[in-house]
Amino acid sequence: MTSKKDNDVGSDLWDVDLPYGWKLTPIKRLAKSGYDTFTDGDWVESPYITDSGIRLIQTGNVRIGRFINKGNRYVSEESFKELDCREVHSDEVLISRLADPVGRACMAPDLDNRMIASVDVAILNTREDIDPQYVVYALSSKPYLDYTSALCRGGTMERLSRSMLGDIEIPVPPYTIQKSIVGYLNSHLDSIRAAIEELTNIRSQLANQKNSIIREYTSGGLDSGSTKPTEIGWTGDIPQHWNVVRTRFVARLKSGHTPSRSNDEYWEDTDIPWVTTSDIKPFRNGRKIYLDETENQISELGLENSGAHLLPERTVFLSRTASVGFSGIMNREMATSQDFANWICGDEILPEYLLYVFRSMDQEFDRLTQGSTHQTIYMPDIQSFKTPLPPIAEQREIVEHIQTETDRIWKLIDKVEETIDLLEEKRQALITAAVTGQIDIIETQSLETETVS
Repeated sequence: MTSKKDNDVGSDLWDVDLPYGWKLTPIKRLAKSGYDTFTDGDWVESPYITDSGIRLIQTGNVRIGRFINKGNRYVSEESFKELDCREVHSDEVLISRLADPVGRACMAPDLDNRMIASVDVAILNTREDIDPQYVVYALSSKPYLDYTSALCRGGTMERLSRSMLGDIEIPVPPYTIQKSIVGYLNSHLDSIRAAIEELTNIRSQLANQKNSIIREYTSGGLDSGSTKPTEIGWTGDIPQHWNVVRTRFVARLKSGHTPSRSNDEYWEDTDIPWVTTSDIKPFRNGRKIYLDETENQISELGLENSGAHLLPERTVFLSRTASVGFSGIMNREMATSQDFANWICGDEILPEYLLYVFRSMDQEFDRLTQGSTHQTIYMPDIQSFKTPLPPIAEQREIVEHIQTETDRIWKLIDKVEETIDLLEEKRQALITAAVTGQIDIIETQSLETETVS
């Protein structure tokens, strides 16, 4: 590789001395000249979605450096023409304009279906002297991802505009060096990818094991003995001495509400914790049990003039809209929005036991959920919930056993995730070093060839 310049040709973003012949080039300048070579995908609303036809690529398909083939959605040929969609080709770069993190990129896949992209995916058709896979690697580097995330964190943007994205500069070496970098990274990252994939599978297996433990002990108890069938669809036989009850007979069911947004007094001098769907994220993986603080609050006046209730400590809340089926226990008095069904447990059922029952009901929640864009479990269905009910002392034993077993599994998951993070850091460091010229690719490849021979 050529020697470096004496002067710094980096920027605040890259903060490096680039090798001679490299240039910092805005992403938009990497596109071929002409119409639709750097553009957004198409607005495709729900009425146009079908079960087959032209594949719709969404931001969830675009991960850092790779395409995830999931969530198949399509539009018909008629809709493609009506919406005047822009077709995506497998040699193009897809860049997500939404977070998690924003700006992540991958190559468009080589699928059997024709493809279009959603409006939150930018499509880059690179010039002949630009290797698209090199661009993906540059857009997978830590400086770039940190910068794009900071752009969104610094304002109120939910997405990164294509114009802002297009102005971001990346290091661009001569074409032959781009190809060498791609070849080097492809070969050196294979083992890291394979290790991460194996660990990810292990993590999934551990999560499944954790969920199986919860389901097993909330439906079968701790001791094997005589059982009896039950009419509850989501569980099998239960111990002979257990009962089956409608959940609302052992826990009072309360809905939530949102005070009028048009009355400012309801949202001033707020001091009542108010649970909304924004509080659900920490509960998604099933580790968190108790909710101590909420992102939003309402005032006493707002509570009095709405259908919301001030619920006691240890109330079990269950999300029933948008993020359907996630549950937790209030660690203090709180109110909730209408997106929750709330259960105040009586003397016959422990909040922790009811929580684990809910966390066993994922298949039932899937069955009851209605709506495609706005998913909901309606209150009449929630009122019909049934719960296997062991004696209270046995509930305590079940809860303690589940917590002990799941804590052990969570420790294993933590170790797996720590290892994945270390491998991801190694991957990021290798990519960043390669796309900023810190690794002399030609010399390194020559040394590796000599070593092999």
